[in-house]
Amino acid sequence: MSETVSAEARLRARNQLTIPDPIVRAAGIEPGEKFVVELEPDDQDTVLLRRVRNSYAGSLPGLWGPDTKAYLEGERASWG
Repeated sequence: MSETVSAEARLRARNQLTIPDPIVRAAGIEPGEKFVVELEPDDQDTVLLRRVRNSYAGSLPGLWGPDTKAYLEGERASWG
């Protein structure tokens, strides 16, 4: 099991928030990535930051069985 990565960030002038290096490295965040920021309405102290991925390819391994690649190759072969 992985350990939680935690780091402090400070909101700067013009509402700029820099994501700390330990978080960037642990999450594999690249420059230019987009995020959705959400506020928990019942808890104003909880703000969620969710990455908007450019692609979700490979994000659900094992969904169609233990060998996803073989499943996809079979599906693609049936298209012909």
